[in-house]
Amino acid sequence: MKITPLLILLGFTIGFAFPSFAQEQKAVDPKVRQGIEAAETAFQDAYNKHDATAIAELHTQDAVELRTWQGSFSGQEAIQKMFEADFAKPPGKMDNKIVQLIRVNPEICAIIDSNVGGNIGDVVRVYVPGYPTWKIRMTYVRF
Repeated sequence: MKITPLLILLGFTIGFAFPSFAQEQKAVDPKVRQGIEAAETAFQDAYNKHDATAIAELHTQDAVELRTWQGSFSGQEAIQKMFEADFAKPPGKMDNKIVQLIRVNPEICAIIDSNVGGNIGDVVRVYVPGYPTWKIRMTYVRF
């Protein structure tokens, strides 16, 4: 039964090849990455200026934000009011870093390490193509 080691080796080779192929299919084009990074920077700048209106405009009309400590907020108006409430009590400076971008056609999922006023958390944000920039459709925040 000398064929068994060959089959095992073949199995390992295929097992490692498919995940690599799948990752390549989910890769984000550098130009798209640039657009998402610009949108995330615009979000962070608006947050640090306490500009709830600018933040709301970065979202789609039907956007949803889910916060583990507050629940969910749906639509631009609700999201704007949520941030206005946040800014009523100074939340501290936001310093977010994109950890990974995953393409889920046509959306892009951004996984973000977040630091707001020393509070460390995780953010998952779904961006959709919009004109002239990418728009936020969904955000999940866990602190």
